[in-house]
This record gives sequence, C-alpha cells and structure tokens, in this order.
Amino acid sequence: WYQRRVRDPVESKSSIEKPPPIASGSPAPSSDGYDTDLEIEEEKTSYDTTGRQVYVTQCKSMGIIPVSYFLRNMQSSEIQMSHHGLGPKGTKAIALALINNTSVLKLNLSDNALEAEGGQYIANMLRENCYITTLDLGENKLGTLGAKSLGDMLHSNVNLKEVFLSGNSFSDKDIEHFTDVMKDFRLTHFDLSKNCIGEKGGQLLGPAIGANESLEFLNVSWNNLRRRGAIAVAHGLKNNVMLKQLNLAWNGFGDEGAVALGEALRNNTIIQWLDISNNRITAEGAKYLAKGVEGNEGLKHFNVGFNPITPAGACQLLESFGKNSSTVIEHVDISNVRVDEDLWNTLKETKTTLENLKVTHQPYLEGRKKPNPIATLKEWLEHNKHFELVEVFKRFDEEESMEVSKEILFDAFQQAHLPFDKTNMELLIDQMDGENKGAVNYTALLETDQIKWLDECVVQYNSNVAG
Repeated sequence: WYQRRVRDPVESKSSIEKPPPIASGSPAPSSDGYDTDLEIEEEKTSYDTTGRQVYVTQCKSMGIIPVSYFLRNMQSSEIQMSHHGLGPKGTKAIALALINNTSVLKLNLSDNALEAEGGQYIANMLRENCYITTLDLGENKLGTLGAKSLGDMLHSNVNLKEVFLSGNSFSDKDIEHFTDVMKDFRLTHFDLSKNCIGEKGGQLLGPAIGANESLEFLNVSWNNLRRRGAIAVAHGLKNNVMLKQLNLAWNGFGDEGAVALGEALRNNTIIQWLDISNNRITAEGAKYLAKGVEGNEGLKHFNVGFNPITPAGACQLLESFGKNSSTVIEHVDISNVRVDEDLWNTLKETKTTLENLKVTHQPYLEGRKKPNPIATLKEWLEHNKHFELVEVFKRFDEEESMEVSKEILFDAFQQAHLPFDKTNMELLIDQMDGENKGAVNYTALLETDQIKWLDECVVQYNSNVAG
C-alpha cells in the first residue's frame, strides 16, 4: 500500500503557489501523467483513506490553521463547510487531502472566497477522486477560469451527480464551458442561478438543454435570460426528454418567452415542476401559456406568481387546466394577481373540476370596488427582502425635495420591475399620494421600515375605501 503526498514545495514552488495555466480549447488531460500541483510521489507507508495526514502536513507547510470541523468529519459521508473563509490556500489543502478520501460523498464549500484559483484546485482533485457525487461551490466568485476548469473536469468525471454553482459571476462567455459538455455529462442536478447569463448565454444554453439526457433538475433563476435567449431556453425544454424540474424565476422572459414556453408545454410531457415567476409576463403572454397547459399531461406544479398577468390572464390559465381531462396539475401559484369576482368564480369552478388542486392566490375581498395594490406591493416586498423601496425614490428625486411626481414614479416603478400592470401601477401611486398633490412624499419612509410604512398606507387605503 502506498500513500500519496505533494512534492516538496521547495522543489516545485511554482506549481504549489498557483494552479497550472489551462490552454484554451485543450482537451481534458487524463489522470496519467497529469502535471498539476496535485501531482504526487509515492512512498511506502500505511494507506490513509481519509487524507488526514496529508491535510495536516499541507496546512503546516502553507502556514495555515487546520479547520477542526474538517478533521473531525473526514470519515463522514458529508462535509458542510459553508462560510469558513477558506480562500484559495485553505481550499488547496482540502483538495489535496480529498484526492484519496473514500468516505466523503457530498462536499459543500459554498461562500468561501475560493475564486478561480480555488475552483481549479477542486476541479483537479475531482479528476482523481471517484467517490464525491454532490458538489456545492456556490457564491465563490469562480469567474471565467473557474468555469473553464470545472467544465473540463466534467468531461471526464462520471461520478458527480449534483453540482451547484449559484452566484459565481459566470457570464455568457463562461457558460460555453458548461454547455459544451451538457450533452455528455452524467449530472442529474445542475444549479447556475444568480449568475450573469444573458441573451447570448441563453442561446447557448437552449440547445444544450434540448440535447441533454441526464438532467432532472435545472436552476437558472436570477439571471438575465430574455428575448432570443429566453426563446432558445424554451425551445430546449420543448425538445428535452428527461428534465422534471426547471426554475426560470427572475429572468426577463416577457411575452415573447411566454409564447415559446406555451409551445414547449404543449409538446413536453416530462416536466413536472416549472417556476416562471417574476418574468414580466402580461395577460397576452398568459394566453399562450394557457394554450400550452390545455394539452399538457405531465405538469404538477406551475408558478406564474408576481407577473402582471391580470385577473383575466389568470382566469385563462385556470380554465385551461379545467378543460384538460388528462392534466395531473396539483398546484398553481398566481400570487399577486388581484382576485376579482370573475377570477373568484373561475377558482371555484376549477376546484370543482379538479378537487385536489391547490391554488396560491390573494384573498377575495367581496364588495370592494377597487383592488388594493399597496397590500400587493407589501406582500411582494416580504418575498423580496433585498429590494429597497426608498432607493427607488432617492434615485429619481433629482432635486432632493423628498417628493417624486406621479409621472416620474410610474417610470421608476416600471424600471424596477414591480409586479403591476399599467392600471394597478397607476392605482398604487394614487394611493401613495394620500394628499392628492400629484407627487408622493417619502419622508416617512426614511424614518421607518418599508413594510411598516406600507402598513400605514394600507390603513389609509382601507379608510379611503370605507369612506
């Protein structure tokens, strides 16, 4: 039996200090003779299947303190090391230790400032480790070189099943490193959410989705997929034969993307869970989605919440599910859509036809002549706590007068992608302008929490309705 160890740092200082350069377009090298800073020599000693001795030795040689959690759990099947501030050097020591580890199956190093260098260390380790099946490197700023290293590794690694790469600043160009291998890799779960994938990236991603035959779960939410990129992704879904869950929330599909998604839903009977919330889809887009679900036989969970589809658009969707005798739908989310009398009646009729259907919606406030957009905004902000309403006011208050005109505020809210159609946006601003001055004063918003401020607006709104 032999134990692997890293070459003396004095003998190979350059390879220890930083990962080897990766030639653009070069094929993934084999493990035989692969010259990286993970290269090892052999010496006769007892075989360490955990890598503990290697880890301690490397930490000492690099002048870093070993992470006690890692030492305690090297024989466990799962390592959860989020938020440990490892950096590239700490990651390198862990990567070296895991080359020969036979216990760890799931590795979570999210939010550890790995950067591209740390991503390369992990990728190189996974060329040799054949036990790890789940990898989470989210929120690590891996960037272009990190994407290149991981994409090359996925060409040869057949053991990984789940890879999570959320929040790594991957651009359209970076995505190509993954789309090139998507048709061949063995992953079942892939997370690329919260990156910078735009229209061109979507055009690369779409065909890759269509060609892939292993993925069951794909998350590309919180990107910039729109126009031709959004259409390409929808066409990929249309041609896919394996994907069961797809998260497209918080992109820019709009009505163009909705048309393509409707066509995909007519043809794809495999997808079971689809989230297209917060995608600026209007009632016109909802019409095409309704045509798609009318003949769909696989969709169980459908989230179209926080899109300005209006009550009429929501009615069309629900009616289409009700007409579909082969539907298996279990849950529809139409959060933020105002429930008027027509939508309320459609909800009741649909639930009569589909007894087990659950619909997430706003309450029906019988007898009220007007909707309550402020309450809708309050609910939206509670789900999107990162959004600072006061920053919108400040940005468009060029004179610093603590007031923003209703016309300017309408444009500001549209640019901020608040979930309202034109009619409800105008009503929202009318209700914020309690004094009917033609402008909204936001002084009180600076002095209190935005939810509390909106609570006060709701009280004022209810008072106006009652009056």
